[in-house]
Amino acid sequence: MTAALLHGRGASPGVAVAPAFVMAPRPRPEARSDAAPVDPAHEHERLDRALAQAIGQLEAVADRLSDAVGAEEAAIFTAHAAFAADPELAGMAHGSIDAGATAEDAVRDAFGAFRNLLSASADEYLAARAADLDDVAERVVGVLTGATRPVPTERCIVVAHDLAPSDTAELPRDLVAGVVCEAGSPTSHAAILARSLGIPAVVGARDVITRAPAGVVLAVDGRSGEVLVDPDEVDRDRYAKFAAAEAERRERLEALRDLPGQTADGVHVELAANVNDPGALDRALGAGAQGSGLVRTEFLFLDATDAPTVDDQVAYYRRVLDAFPGERVVFRTLDIGADKPVPFITRPPEENPALGVRGLRLGLAEPRLLRDQLRALLRAASPAGGPTATGRLAIMFPMVATTAEVDEARAILDEVAGEEGVDVAGVEVGVMVEVPAAALAADRLARRVDFLSIGTNDLLQYLFAADRLNPDVAGIPDVFDPDVLRLIGSVCRAAAAHGAWVGVCGEAAAEPRAAAAFVALGVTELSMTPNAVPDVKDKLRRHTGDELRAAADAALAAPDGTAARAAFKEALR
Repeated sequence: MTAALLHGRGASPGVAVAPAFVMAPRPRPEARSDAAPVDPAHEHERLDRALAQAIGQLEAVADRLSDAVGAEEAAIFTAHAAFAADPELAGMAHGSIDAGATAEDAVRDAFGAFRNLLSASADEYLAARAADLDDVAERVVGVLTGATRPVPTERCIVVAHDLAPSDTAELPRDLVAGVVCEAGSPTSHAAILARSLGIPAVVGARDVITRAPAGVVLAVDGRSGEVLVDPDEVDRDRYAKFAAAEAERRERLEALRDLPGQTADGVHVELAANVNDPGALDRALGAGAQGSGLVRTEFLFLDATDAPTVDDQVAYYRRVLDAFPGERVVFRTLDIGADKPVPFITRPPEENPALGVRGLRLGLAEPRLLRDQLRALLRAASPAGGPTATGRLAIMFPMVATTAEVDEARAILDEVAGEEGVDVAGVEVGVMVEVPAAALAADRLARRVDFLSIGTNDLLQYLFAADRLNPDVAGIPDVFDPDVLRLIGSVCRAAAAHGAWVGVCGEAAAEPRAAAAFVALGVTELSMTPNAVPDVKDKLRRHTGDELRAAADAALAAPDGTAARAAFKEALR
């Protein structure tokens, strides 16, 4: 076989050389072809047993991950177990059985119907949960059918069309040297898990299954996205040197932990961590993050049967603030909508929830909910006992499309602050730029707020009309597309003209090269998954501001995203 070089997208850094192990997809919950009558009582029993077994498996995965890498990753599977235990989903499935369906068909119907609601969401957290439903459904069907999948028994590189989160979590870590997928995105749960587990991974490597049959040796670079099929001895030596350099790099990153984020010529860049739940706090501090640029407050609401009280919210918000004394902590107000209704909010159904009443729109439509959350945030930052060593409160409104929404939200904040006797002059207020309309209105928005935070995940989805969780189109959006870079640059210029700062809190901030490009365009704050902080810090500290700006100019002159990425990389050699 002649060596062939395939190009994908780096999803988890590291270098690996090993034989390919091709992983077939798990059985999908397809309808059975036979039309034989079924025994409903038997199918009800089969369904209950399968759900219980799936719950046990998922809880075991969560426990194992919690011990291995932390609570944040384990929470993915705690949520999966909650889906399998959801009485509404089980009720829908049993209803399908009563109507004549098999247990397999009932799982397909129930999970499919619920998935359609969630998949319409533009919110990354909820949309990710829609993809997770497929993972849970496939697991339940696998239990029902008794289908098993072969697993590696020797050291290998796993090759697949795509991997579900549980596929990645259940890989034998001591045998899997790397992962290569034909589809997927660096922001998927599977990619995030690979990074947490320290497994080099490449996604978007088209035709890798055809080009790399089982047993053929692969050399994988999870940073550059290169996959070399059937490398010769010279290539293997070269990749061995890459691996040694990677080990040295990790030692160097550890030494940077307590140093500030800055360019080589001393320009400060705030490197913060995204906080999804309490489990992320220790990891953020261990990575050397400076505060949080995105605290997702949905953690308190999504699995609650009743709205969290103000006191409940105060306790959590204060815990996060206290973790980052002296640092800025940006709390995003509740970002849910009709795509994932919660029991304590009654809203009419929407044909397209992704474009409906969600984010700040829901907060303005349900002002009691928004007022309670703002009240809790202000109290958390102003404890009754007087000043303490705590973080600096910043409040961010999501899914903003118009200046009228911002004006109304700020008026509510001022009213609540007046009722609490709190001076909001010391509280930074900002909006997320995740809707193209907000990017275009950056000048008018910046007149009203202290900061703009670009959510690259949703902004790219809207700009390219491509769902990042759909493997067939996840590769279309590219933050390095010259027009996307120009848009981000225009947001930065508009904000600077009014004294507002600009941050990026989407997953692209965790990619060192993209983070460097954002800084070149005028971004001064980057918030990312905690384990990405050292890599981004290292990248920025290697180049001056002038070098970054020259590289960004080269990227802006390129014809497309692929060429722009290459031009930016070449300019910084």
